[in-house]
Amino acid sequence: MKYVNTILAAVGVAMLAGAPAQATELSFLTSWNSNYRGTEGMAEAYVDLVTKASNGKITFRVAGPETVPPFEQLEPVQAGVFDMLFTHTAYHAGATTMNIAVDAMVNDPARRRSAGVFEFVDKHYQTLGLKLLSLPASGGIHFLMREGLSPAGDFDGMKIRGTPPIHSTIKALGGSPVVLPGGEIYTSLERGVVDGANWPVLGAVAFKWYEVAKGFTRPAIGNTTHPILINLDTWNALSADEQAILAEQGKQLELDVRQRFDVWEAEEEKKLVELGMKRIDFAPDVAAREIKAQSEGYWAIAGKRDPDLTAELYKIAAANDLLFAPAE
Repeated sequence: MKYVNTILAAVGVAMLAGAPAQATELSFLTSWNSNYRGTEGMAEAYVDLVTKASNGKITFRVAGPETVPPFEQLEPVQAGVFDMLFTHTAYHAGATTMNIAVDAMVNDPARRRSAGVFEFVDKHYQTLGLKLLSLPASGGIHFLMREGLSPAGDFDGMKIRGTPPIHSTIKALGGSPVVLPGGEIYTSLERGVVDGANWPVLGAVAFKWYEVAKGFTRPAIGNTTHPILINLDTWNALSADEQAILAEQGKQLELDVRQRFDVWEAEEEKKLVELGMKRIDFAPDVAAREIKAQSEGYWAIAGKRDPDLTAELYKIAAANDLLFAPAE
């Protein structure tokens, strides 16, 4: 809270020198800088959509992780120090884990909405003092392999860098999970500290991992959902017209992101091949193990803190055929 009070004073001063009185300015905190394609394709795209739809009457002041570290961002938004947040549930797992399960659902924005997934997640976040505006999701994750797969066609005997939700997948394929920050992936692959590393489908080109990895795996699994949230008091203070614009553009963003990232991901895969990397396709039986393990891993982590809510969400997903690996 001391940290929150400190930045509250700084933000308050900045707001006094903000946009003209007739405009509504919202401070928007993001968990990544613009060099992450998700920030460009989701957070910045949302700003553009809302600015255009409101004819410039809703404006944004964006701040990134250099202002508040990603794992510390939820509290300042809950406290109203910042109005909005673009993030991933893994960055505030201390407050809630349930939304991690959305990454284990079919990436179909319209079906998620019609099934009640968005409404369910929104209702939960409101108990935390936040309102959900959008649930845009990019493609899933893949593995960058230093040399290739094991002789068994999986990760048998290999050390694979992975985030906690992916550990069950790595183990199911015979590997040993290694926890490393993203900033250490390049050197770890280069030096052989790990034999492979998981990451969202987009990123290898920007981070030049093609220099230290010879291949990338397919199929890509799951998806990466980035909620856009707004402080509930801020939301309630907005006019009905402003609320409608933010909500409608959040819905539009979800549709745009799916189409945009389909194109970007295809372009990235083509570029990686041009740069000398090989596409490594798991055999059907290995791919089935991979998908099943990841789905189970995501749902298990989602249920650690919010077991009852996660069970309810699972029922919604199962009833609407949104599970990419239904339980046997």
